[in-house]
Amino acid sequence: MNQAVGAPHGAKAASRPWMPYVVVSLLAAAGAATTPYVISLSTRAETKSPPQNLDPPRAANDISRGADSSPLGVVEMPTSQWESCGIRLERASLQTLATSIRLTGKVSLNEDKVAHIYPLVEGTVDEVLVGLGQVVKANDLLVVVHSREVGKAKLELYQARQQHEMAVVKQNLQEGVANNARELLNALRNGESIDAIEGRFRNRSMGDYRERLLLAYAGFLKSEADVERLEGPAQSGAISAKQLYAAQSSKSSDQATFQARIEQIDYELQTSLLSSSQAVKEAATRVAVATTNLRILGCDEEDIASIDPEQQGETVSHYSIRAPFDGTVVAKDVTLKEQVRPDTQIFSIADLSTVWVTADIYEQHVPLLAAIAGKPVRVCNEAWPDQDFVATVFYTGEIMDESTRTISMRAIAKNDEHLLKPGMFVTIEFEADSGDKKLGIPPSAIQQHGGKDFVFVHVSGDKFEPREVVLGDRSRSVVQIKAGLNEGNAVVVEGGFILKSKMLESQMGEG
Repeated sequence: MNQAVGAPHGAKAASRPWMPYVVVSLLAAAGAATTPYVISLSTRAETKSPPQNLDPPRAANDISRGADSSPLGVVEMPTSQWESCGIRLERASLQTLATSIRLTGKVSLNEDKVAHIYPLVEGTVDEVLVGLGQVVKANDLLVVVHSREVGKAKLELYQARQQHEMAVVKQNLQEGVANNARELLNALRNGESIDAIEGRFRNRSMGDYRERLLLAYAGFLKSEADVERLEGPAQSGAISAKQLYAAQSSKSSDQATFQARIEQIDYELQTSLLSSSQAVKEAATRVAVATTNLRILGCDEEDIASIDPEQQGETVSHYSIRAPFDGTVVAKDVTLKEQVRPDTQIFSIADLSTVWVTADIYEQHVPLLAAIAGKPVRVCNEAWPDQDFVATVFYTGEIMDESTRTISMRAIAKNDEHLLKPGMFVTIEFEADSGDKKLGIPPSAIQQHGGKDFVFVHVSGDKFEPREVVLGDRSRSVVQIKAGLNEGNAVVVEGGFILKSKMLESQMGEG
């Protein structure tokens, strides 16, 4: 005859009529009894098929020790029926119990994704293209400002570009002249005839270098011809030696003049090329300075590239302000024809795809900050009772607020659907391990009967033994066991209700 769990060994039940009512009550209680807890970070392994070799030693303080001495006896369940009955075993093991912490927090904008937009110039608003709450994309046009400063800077850039173009043209011309003049110099050094030079360089531009070089070269050739003409008659005595000496002297003078002219023009070519190159560099520098000035003012690259006063007219002074990134206009402080200045905030744009969740950690929970840094926490809000949000802690402050005795904690949460609104109050839940390991099992293993807590322990084969246990602290996934089990005992964590029903059915059968 069976006895209730916890009854003295050998004691018998006084009567039997109460048994059916106990069964009905237990069945109802087992279906309805659930205990709500916050999320637990501890985990356990899932076993799809029941193990066949979990036969650890029994605890010294077990209330049942075998089929003959157990007050409830041993429940038998063929192993072939374990899977259909949903029976799953798990060993009792040393585990850390997570401490659940709940805080009240607040949703705020992700400060890394908020842009407060100011114009960088003074001017008058000509056009406003977005409104409060409007979703914008990166580089979308927000407002157009008429700015005298921007117009002046654009005109300076336009003039600098014109000057640079002219300098480049002059440099190209000078390089062509220099190349032609150098070829002429080489021809003259090689002693080519005047006719050959004239035919070769007739249509090639080289400025006044042609005239200066050819005049000096022609004078030298004439003097050289005079010397050759007088050398024969001078030797025969037809003319005096003085005339020959005069002709030779004139030749030397004309040769020196020709050589000096070559060297002078070669020098002039070098200096003219250097001067034209320097002019191009100076013009390019003025263009770069004017362009950079417009970039500093915040002008678009497209506007800078398309400056044309003849086509644009007075609209050349338009200053465009664009969205820096994808986001939502959360503040708008500008109207048409309003005067704006660099210290005037005109828009605030926020990327709401992520938000910050902030909370104040009280002094007693400060030791937990290191444990949750970089880890996820659960975020709940009354507006969405059936939905939980996950935020990752990225900041745990180092300075305590003296007035509130709290330290700031911040976490970032994805908000693709924009369900979390900045300013909302939320509940933040997280768990931190206590650090001490104690014997624990899943809460689903606990059964109750006669006001006592017990579990089913697999003893061997198809036999299960009910054992009374003393419970300690618990979380959603772990219940600490103070007495009744030893580490390694194979405990039924799923399907225990079937075994309990079988146990009570056996009691009624005996009745």
